[in-house]
Amino acid sequence: KAIAATKAAFPQSIMSGDPRPDSVILWTRVEADAGVDAELSLQVALDSGFKNLVVNESLTALASHDHCLKVRVNNLTADTTYYYRFSNGKVSTNTGRTKTAPASTADRKVKFAFVSCQDYIGRYYNTYIRMLQDDLDDIDFIVHLGDYIYETSGDPSFQSSSSTRKVTFTGTGDDAPLTIGSGDSAFEAAQTVHNYRELYKTYRSDEMLQKIHEKFPMVVIWDDHEFSDDSWSDRATYLDGADDEQQTQRKKNSEMAYFEYMPIDHQQPHTQGELAAGELSIDDSHLFPNTRIYRDFHFGQHLHLAMTDFRTNRPDHILPE
Repeated sequence: KAIAATKAAFPQSIMSGDPRPDSVILWTRVEADAGVDAELSLQVALDSGFKNLVVNESLTALASHDHCLKVRVNNLTADTTYYYRFSNGKVSTNTGRTKTAPASTADRKVKFAFVSCQDYIGRYYNTYIRMLQDDLDDIDFIVHLGDYIYETSGDPSFQSSSSTRKVTFTGTGDDAPLTIGSGDSAFEAAQTVHNYRELYKTYRSDEMLQKIHEKFPMVVIWDDHEFSDDSWSDRATYLDGADDEQQTQRKKNSEMAYFEYMPIDHQQPHTQGELAAGELSIDDSHLFPNTRIYRDFHFGQHLHLAMTDFRTNRPDHILPE
């Protein structure tokens, strides 16, 4: 039975990612009462009408993860298009489309797109329009090479604070953002989990970005701005070495929000074993200094995709910026 969709219940829509021949990661976030876990259902089907279901199960979006729900779906068929949706029992998300990777023995061409560096403030995501056109409907996946968000709001060196495309941090007290600089040149940067979550919510409100995620699986890696400009390990570099900017808790906060909001299988790089289907949890074993998101994918015989993390695993510049 069809259920009406609403943006009010699922304002960031849906995503899929890390496609492998037999599995994929599915994501959504539901608006729910603070401090109360939300029960959702997930349907995955071979058709957009959801008549040929392969998954139909109940799951829990945890309040402790901002009601984000990230699910590993196993036992899928290689090189196959699937449709999926989440529901809270009253309304559902839009219908998403995803695709598993071809088997490692498959002799076929693979088509993918790559993107990076999508600052939201004062900018629009018109580049994505090309990927949504019918003649690119056979894209297998999209690679996002990082800077999915920018951690700053109103940085005068490149962000227009007067734009209608803006980010406003609402946190105060223990949830207050960093203030960088002083006087007219001062701006804010995400510092707490609350701050980083606000960035993902704002960026993911973009209709074009939602359409991309609804149509194609994405393989993601971070660059620097998902944590801090020109970062290395758990160090920020706003002061160009004039003072110690080791910010271990801030690094962990940025990773927590990233793992909550991005369709990355953050558990898989930590093990060589098979991982069970179902909700993905996040704990300190996944966060700095235990961070591990470098991983690889095979798409048929001809493409071996290696995703590397040259931010967490690097020293400082030999010479300051």
